[in-house]
Amino acid sequence: MVVIPGIGGSVLETASGVAVWGPGLGGLAGALVDPARLSLAEHPRLRPVALLGSTRILPWTVVPGYDGLLRQVANEFSLSADDIDVAREDVPPKPGASVVLFPYDFRVGVAAAAERLDAEVTRRLVDRPTEGQRVVIVAHSMGGLVVRYWLGPLRGARYCRALITLGTPHRGAPKALEWLLNGVRVGPAPVAALSSTLLAEAAEVLREWPSTYELLPRYRAVRDDESGSEHYPHELGPAWFTKQAQASFDRHREIETAWGALESAQRPEVLALFARGHATPSRAVRHGDRVRVTKVDAEWLPNVGWRGDGTVPALSAIPIELSEDVRARRAVPDRHGPMATCPAAVEALRDYEAEPFGSLRGDSPARPWLGLDLDEVLAAGEPFTVTAELLGTADIEGATAWLHVTPDGHPAAAAPLRMTGGEGRWEVTVPGLAPGSYRIGVEAVNVPRVDRVRGGDVVGVIEP
Repeated sequence: MVVIPGIGGSVLETASGVAVWGPGLGGLAGALVDPARLSLAEHPRLRPVALLGSTRILPWTVVPGYDGLLRQVANEFSLSADDIDVAREDVPPKPGASVVLFPYDFRVGVAAAAERLDAEVTRRLVDRPTEGQRVVIVAHSMGGLVVRYWLGPLRGARYCRALITLGTPHRGAPKALEWLLNGVRVGPAPVAALSSTLLAEAAEVLREWPSTYELLPRYRAVRDDESGSEHYPHELGPAWFTKQAQASFDRHREIETAWGALESAQRPEVLALFARGHATPSRAVRHGDRVRVTKVDAEWLPNVGWRGDGTVPALSAIPIELSEDVRARRAVPDRHGPMATCPAAVEALRDYEAEPFGSLRGDSPARPWLGLDLDEVLAAGEPFTVTAELLGTADIEGATAWLHVTPDGHPAAAAPLRMTGGEGRWEVTVPGLAPGSYRIGVEAVNVPRVDRVRGGDVVGVIEP
């Protein structure tokens, strides 16, 4: 088994061992001190040495930790420390390791990371049988694109038994369009409009990374307000954006073409875990020279009303060539960050050991869940609104909802806030918070048949 994180989920250091991103950098404060340290111009090559083990905040997003997933896998399959290894170019593989954690330089794009993955799998299989498929991969977010490039263009499919993706933007995400064209959003204001030079610099660093462009939608995600026509991102200006966006589109097409060329017997089984019901940046409209991205499903695209996981629309989390294969997808209630450690990933591994993935299907979670609307990064001291909607059941009479705010790492939350509303939809305005990381939890109570339904995420609060 190989575990591959999403963008920002790997610990990076220089060749001399100086930490650039990861634990011990002072958390949020450290990430904002010098955004240029993640610049490709300053550090064209960084060494990935581990997966992030607990939630940390980059200047533009919340990064999930992967220790929770690893603990679940270790408990489920009775693994010891000797069974788990970290893939490092400068360290020989641990003999006999059955679980490999694969960090990578998330800045440089999926092709470069996939080439490293190919070399890693090859060297670990050199002393093992060479016939048949033998690797099961669990990949979160952008990590799934890395694996798909390895499976297709790099012909890694012959070494892979199955791929489980967790919130992977197989078709891209309009949130990346917002990042690149309008600056990174912090609550209601984009980073580019804030007074902080460091935050503006962080937005410029993102525009250097090939990986950011590879997260752009590979479908007609943008409607022109004047003509009513729909466009691919690479059909937009300005020139600096168009060239990189076109290269990203070509990368996605390369993956899809290579996958389509595989014989059915060569294709590893794919199970895409995705979420629906959470407010997700999805609808992009061009007004003159500006593109506005909102948390509304685009009416010209399929699956209106599905929404997504808060970052990736549900439509995008399913590979395009597997759109009609209901066996290749499974809905979960988790938002994008928490999906990295959702129990459903381990359940899929366990079920895979027992029977084919074909028995795992469904476009909605089996039980009611909460769809949330909240920003992942907030401005310190500014009140913000959280909206929750009870989904997956029509039986909502008498249900109420409460919101809990807990500083990350603290065992106890402040007094819960009663959410107002009814008919399965509630909201509450939260007073401004001090800078830091917080767990936002919503609990719907008195839900018929199940009593309680919980949902939540981690948000970062920064000082503009």
